[in-house]
Amino acid sequence: MSQQVTVSLQRRGPIIDLDMESTALGCVHVDNNAIPEDERAGSAKKLLGSAVLYCYVAALDKALDTRGAKYDSIDAKATVTAGTDDKGRGRIVGITLDVVVRMDADFEDIFERVSKVMRNGCLISASLEPAIPVTYNLQLEYSDD
Repeated sequence: MSQQVTVSLQRRGPIIDLDMESTALGCVHVDNNAIPEDERAGSAKKLLGSAVLYCYVAALDKALDTRGAKYDSIDAKATVTAGTDDKGRGRIVGITLDVVVRMDADFEDIFERVSKVMRNGCLISASLEPAIPVTYNLQLEYSDD
């Protein structure tokens, strides 16, 4: 069974509206007139990093919940690295996910099992991996009692 989602973009010169066509995500409005030129680059890379990170944390949340583990928080960061390929073309050359789960020590065994599963990534990261290496740094921190 295949699924499809759509997003739409409308650009009028420096004004960009990226409609996620989703109640949860709404519309991203970018007015490049209000942004210094040296800060305009990188938006697409940030959106890519956001998609990978959101998917990975959602899969992690589901894996922990399915096994009955409760966590206090998940703090995560995606770093998207750009470079060039052998032909000198600009390319994404890697994505690193740094994820910290804060939970009670009682759930350490479940976390360890889940962390092995999460080495396979999520729908988005696994789909990208044939072309872009993704590094998963998943850590456990114990909750303060």
